Amino acid sequence: MKYKSITNPFFFLFLFVGCSFGHLGLSPSKIQTICDREADFYLEQGDWDKAIDSHEQVIQDNPHFALAHYHLGYAYGFKGMHEREIEEYEKAVQLGLKKFDLFYNLGMTYAEYLRDYDKALKVFKQAERMDSKNDEIHYALGLAYWFKEAESEAVTEFMKTINLNPRHIEAHALLGEIYFRREQYDFAKAEWERVLELDPNNEMARKRLEEIRVFLPR
Repeated sequence: MKYKSITNPFFFLFLFVGCSFGHLGLSPSKIQTICDREADFYLEQGDWDKAIDSHEQVIQDNPHFALAHYHLGYAYGFKGMHEREIEEYEKAVQLGLKKFDLFYNLGMTYAEYLRDYDKALKVFKQAERMDSKNDEIHYALGLAYWFKEAESEAVTEFMKTINLNPRHIEAHALLGEIYFRREQYDFAKAEWERVLELDPNNEMARKRLEEIRVFLPR
């Protein structure tokens, strides 16, 4: 389904809070419509091989069953078969399925495995229209803008994230990094202090605060 540094714009995010998109697909428990009880049972249990076999049988019997294509793509994703995952998600969209988690998961795969942030933004925005109060969709939008180096748009989305979820550590961390890059050191300090409040054992946050103090008035 879960990336910039002062010295290296991409190393920081891999090293620090795991802010990469990661394959953070919404869990099967969020898939509320049943396409086939046996097939979805295997999906819920995380038995990906049986979930794939059973969903493929459902689709063989009904090739235009959009929800089955979505569920099959989800199972492929957890098997690491991401080309097939994307193919099935796209089929579900083409067949008219409109679900927040479908667009969210498709955007995650575009971003993480294709590194196609324009495609990711397009489907993330479709998901946002379905649930604009979801903090994770705004965080995903922020990351996509971040990778496109659209910094102002990224800040807007990270701010929306923490307005909806003040405890979102990754959004605070990335805001701190952006403020540092903008030489807004007081704002950066506040964001990194918030990270430490939420996670007192976060050593990278302590390191960033030490770096920030060099730039603050004594």
